[in-house]
Amino acid sequence: MQDIKKKLILFSPLYWPAWCGFGLLWLITRLPYRWQIAIGSSMGKFLYLFPTKLKHTTLINLGLCFPSFTTEQRLALAKKNFASLGIGLIEAAMAWWLPDHKINGLYKIYGLDYAEEAFAKGKGIILIGPHFTCLEMVGRLIRKHYTFGVMYRPHKKLFISYIHEQFRKKHYVNYIPRNRVRDLFKALANNMAIWYAYDIDAGPKHSVFAPFFGIPTASLTSASRIAHLSGAAVIPISFHRRNNDLGYDVMLSPPLENFPSNDPLTDATRLNAILEEAIRNKPEQYVWQYKRFKTRPFGENRLY
Repeated sequence: MQDIKKKLILFSPLYWPAWCGFGLLWLITRLPYRWQIAIGSSMGKFLYLFPTKLKHTTLINLGLCFPSFTTEQRLALAKKNFASLGIGLIEAAMAWWLPDHKINGLYKIYGLDYAEEAFAKGKGIILIGPHFTCLEMVGRLIRKHYTFGVMYRPHKKLFISYIHEQFRKKHYVNYIPRNRVRDLFKALANNMAIWYAYDIDAGPKHSVFAPFFGIPTASLTSASRIAHLSGAAVIPISFHRRNNDLGYDVMLSPPLENFPSNDPLTDATRLNAILEEAIRNKPEQYVWQYKRFKTRPFGENRLY
């Protein structure tokens, strides 16, 4: 009954503009790949022109993480980042709708042998990687090689949550809400790879304040607990859109040794350093629009 109610709301006139925009995305995916990328870049640059909350958050994050940059350098990086964000929107639509033969030649994966060695142990893999703007597309590409699951937090906006569930499930075999921990351990017990996006702010309850770009940042302790209880290998994954914006490189690193430790703060600091290294390599492709530093240590002023 609840599902029927949601669908009645989603297909009411209130959401017709959203569905029209969704249909436009589908039409764009019918165009040649280079055109799609160019359209996405132009959309992002156009959005950058307006004083939105996304832009405000982006500039705050860049100021916090790159204090040595001049104002001009941060603005230039923000503009590139919005272009990348626009491309990411088009890439998400491509990941949902394009057939395999349309994307087969667009990527290269390095380090697959590390995954093979980890799978041979039979306890699954936890992939730890950053939120880059091409995340949706890279998830689709990896799915061509491995059956894997994705840990996710359902989006608060009804329309976006519905779209995510409908279209991601087409390519992700196991789509696990963050509150379904039992399903996560079941997937790892079945020797599956789990994509675990670590760089989120889940509040202070299940976090420690570990350095991230030199800033005390609420960092999840759950990755350590899951690795400890499951025995799964933790493999850092880094990926980016190539410099010409045409195609993708995905890098798998060796499984982390001596992880987890007996100290959640040590583990969180280590994972944050891995993510930070990947982000510094391609800062224009990171999702700086997210309020990563929202939760602050007790007594510290809010940053947003």
